[in-house]
Amino acid sequence: MNILFVASSESSATRETVKGLLDAALSRGHSVTVFFNDESVRLVKAGGDPELVGLLSRGVRLLICRTHAMLSGLTAAGAFADGVESSSFVELVELMEESDRTLFVGGEAVW
Repeated sequence: MNILFVASSESSATRETVKGLLDAALSRGHSVTVFFNDESVRLVKAGGDPELVGLLSRGVRLLICRTHAMLSGLTAAGAFADGVESSSFVELVELMEESDRTLFVGGEAVW
């Protein structure tokens, strides 16, 4: 099964939830991609969370939204950990169509 996670917060709750869900999915042999948008792009910047970046070695594809990286001031070469890929909302839509499941993690409800 191909699972897509979309993270949108850099909170510790989002970070821990993503790591837990990823670990569970990988232990069951699923293929996993994580798309970081909004403030979550900071989670995988150079020097960011080593556990999240370490998921690359387990076959997880880590993508950051190019627009949100720019808005966060993370545009310099080397701003993100090695192996993290730059992406866009266009690719996010394509990934959603290709994935068996898509889970959104870390969004804030605005009422």
